[in-house]
Amino acid sequence: MFNKTNANQGSGAQNRASLISSQKITGSVIKLPTKTTSETANNSFLNQAIASFTKLGLAKKATILAIAIATIPVLGIGAIAFSFANKSITKQITQSQQAEAIGLSDKINRFMLGRYGDIQVISSLLFLTSPQASVSITNQDKQAILDRVIEAYKAYDSVAVFNRQGNLIVQSTGEPLDNQKDRTYFQEALQKDTPVISKPEAAKNTGVVSIYIAAPVKEIRTGQTIGVVRARMPVKSLEEVIKNYVANGQQYHLLDASGTVFLSPQKELLGKEAKKEYSSLPKLVAANKVDSFIEVPKTGKKEELVSYVPASKLDGLPDLNWQVLLSTDTAIVFEPQRQLLWIIAIGTAVTALIVAAIASRLAKLTTQPILNATAALAKLGQGKFNTRLEIEREDELGVLSANINQMAEQLQVLVKEQELDVEGAKLLTDITLQIRRSLKTEDIYHAAVKEVQLALKTDRVIVYSVNPNTKDGVVVAESVTGNWPEMIGVKIDDLYFREHYVETDHDGQVQAVAKIHQDQSLKNAVDYVQLLEKFAVKGNLIVPILAQGQLLSLLIAHQCQTPRVWQQPEIDLFQDIATQIGYALEQAKLLEEIQSRNVTVIGSGDELHQQEILQQQLLQLLNEVEGAARGDLTVRADVTAGEIGTVADFFNSIVESLRDIVTQVQQAAIHVNTAIGSNEGAIRHLAEEALTQAAEINRTLDAVDQMTLSMKGVAESAEKAAFVANHAAHTATKSGHAMDLTVQNILSLRETVGETAKKVKRLGESSQQISRVVSLINQIAIQTNLLAINAGIEAARAGEEGQGFAVVAEEVGELAVRSAAATQEIEQIVENIQRETSEVVQAMEIGTTQVVEGTRIVEEAKQSLSEILDVSREIDSLVQSISTATASQVETSQSVSQLMKDIAAVSQCTSDSSRQVSESLQQTVEISHQLQETVEAFKVS
Repeated sequence: MFNKTNANQGSGAQNRASLISSQKITGSVIKLPTKTTSETANNSFLNQAIASFTKLGLAKKATILAIAIATIPVLGIGAIAFSFANKSITKQITQSQQAEAIGLSDKINRFMLGRYGDIQVISSLLFLTSPQASVSITNQDKQAILDRVIEAYKAYDSVAVFNRQGNLIVQSTGEPLDNQKDRTYFQEALQKDTPVISKPEAAKNTGVVSIYIAAPVKEIRTGQTIGVVRARMPVKSLEEVIKNYVANGQQYHLLDASGTVFLSPQKELLGKEAKKEYSSLPKLVAANKVDSFIEVPKTGKKEELVSYVPASKLDGLPDLNWQVLLSTDTAIVFEPQRQLLWIIAIGTAVTALIVAAIASRLAKLTTQPILNATAALAKLGQGKFNTRLEIEREDELGVLSANINQMAEQLQVLVKEQELDVEGAKLLTDITLQIRRSLKTEDIYHAAVKEVQLALKTDRVIVYSVNPNTKDGVVVAESVTGNWPEMIGVKIDDLYFREHYVETDHDGQVQAVAKIHQDQSLKNAVDYVQLLEKFAVKGNLIVPILAQGQLLSLLIAHQCQTPRVWQQPEIDLFQDIATQIGYALEQAKLLEEIQSRNVTVIGSGDELHQQEILQQQLLQLLNEVEGAARGDLTVRADVTAGEIGTVADFFNSIVESLRDIVTQVQQAAIHVNTAIGSNEGAIRHLAEEALTQAAEINRTLDAVDQMTLSMKGVAESAEKAAFVANHAAHTATKSGHAMDLTVQNILSLRETVGETAKKVKRLGESSQQISRVVSLINQIAIQTNLLAINAGIEAARAGEEGQGFAVVAEEVGELAVRSAAATQEIEQIVENIQRETSEVVQAMEIGTTQVVEGTRIVEEAKQSLSEILDVSREIDSLVQSISTATASQVETSQSVSQLMKDIAAVSQCTSDSSRQVSESLQQTVEISHQLQETVEAFKVS
């Protein structure tokens, strides 16, 4: 028995890995691995579309493909053209809005520069800077002068003068003001000794947001600061200046140094931080540069194009740190893009329809699908039938191929499953015999770890011997591959390991861990996981080795290179091997006891008595095993002390293994009977399908005859198609000439637009010169008004002699006020002209860009027409060749008819072969029944 085991051990060891890991074996055609669930879900729509397409007829398939091939390039060109135009227009719109935002920021700075100059003029009034003049004028006159200042500048609602202690000296008409010493603007004016502009502040009682402009008042002779004059400007004055920017869907937002909105047409934004309203704004503020972004604000529902302008500094004006946001509804600002999209889409669609119509017409006239079908039938007629057929269609031939493949696969799977069952039993038997060859515990352990490591193809297998009294243990045997750490002699002193593997109740079940870091049972076993990491363990299998219900050791398999999902066949084999190791350990222990007893017997010298005992035990053993000779595999021999007990133990092991093998053979015979019984109906159905196929081929012969008649009609249609193609080529030539004229007109329009843009730019420069002159006139009017006020003060001091001069001074002051008002109106008109001129220049630049883009698109269209003309010529040539080829199709159809007859004969042979296969399978069923009856002679339960 042992010699036979050694002879088969080599082949069994070589096939262990393939036995454990194999899932399914197919026939001569290698199948690709089954896709995962996620991949199948992702491709389900594509698979359904492909399946629907394959069910269509050949004419529809060709038409769809021709339309797709002809239409996709045209649609691609249209999409590319729109993409380039869209980017260009978006860039122009963004730059235009950024320019408007910069203009708004500049306008605000220039307005505040004027107010900065106003406070300096007011602070130099004679009755403020000269103590003599201040004494000679009453407070009513001083108040009247300040009222005239408010009326003249029309930007302030209050002007007041305070001494250095913040007490009110004089103010314009209004409620009396409190002490201003603690106000920020008052302290800054005194400390900096220069005019200052405060940040926007909201009044506590009214909530009106105002800006305070203050300047120190200096004594005219000594130059010492004797007080502070301040003017309060409501932000509504600033709103009047920039109200023109609330048009065409635009909205402005002014931010102070802290980023809070203090002026905006949208009242709900006032007092809020702009960064919270626009999430993209913090990046632009950090970059401190002019830029734009598109976003839906939190308090809004529409998408906006927002341009940001950081705080800019103007010469002569303190740094205000005011920032500007200019936003526009994208539905308004990007309206030209949508119009362009419609134009390109309609043009592309019309072109695509024309090309698709031509392609569809040609696809219906072509006979290429018939030629492809003829080639496929020719290969079948040559007898190139393989064990596996590639299924590419869902017609009758596809169904026949699927049935043949299914039958072959089922038969092969059944045969392979029987082979796997036999190989599995053989492998377990080989490993068991290899273990049982050893008669010592150490040898059994070493042989076991080596055989298990080869069978499972794992990185390390160890045996952890356990002391039954102290529950301590140590690794006594190991088989490791590669450079992984060795564990021989290692003591696993871990509380989790002792509680779950050593001290717990054992039932012989395998505990499998695929990934130690993800297994829920090891979630709280931190020390044990660290111990496993020390020896590079990623996954493991642990099974107890029991002898007579007592734990002797643990058989442990380690996977070190990668985590491993243990398969059920691997776990079952691992458990069976542990059981056989337990039997072998019992055998070794019993052998040791026998040897010790033999020593005692030899010492006594009573050999005759021992021979009698052996004879009695032998006769008893023969009586117990007599049933095995009749096929009863349930018999068991009593294991007693002595050599006969060892023989009985070997007999029990052999009968147990033979019982497992017979049980597996019985189950395999049942499976074969069931599978063949189910396939018998499939074979009969296959034979019937073959007969049906033969009938279908006969009907196909009639269809081929009709096809021959249709060839003549195809030839006539080809001639008509040639006429249509010639007409299309002529039309495309005329379209090319029209495109040339269009390009020339667009180039002329481009030159005209360019000249007009230059003239408008020169007009804008001239308006800027007018703006500077008006600003100079405004300054002269302010100075004249100041001189008139000073002259009035001097006339008042002169008494009656200066009354006439006072009247003149008053008239001059009124004239200066009217001049200032007129210059403000002129300045407003000039600003409107400048803004409109800038818009015209930007519009003309955009128009120029669009003309250039239109020129390029027309050039591309011209090129496309040229390509269409070339295609039309090729179509003409192809139609001529189709007409010639159609004539040859008649001869080809006759050959196809003959070929179909041959295929009909082959189908008849296939039907006969199917009947023979059915009869052969029936014989196989009878043989399987005989095998089952033979195996049933054995009693296994």
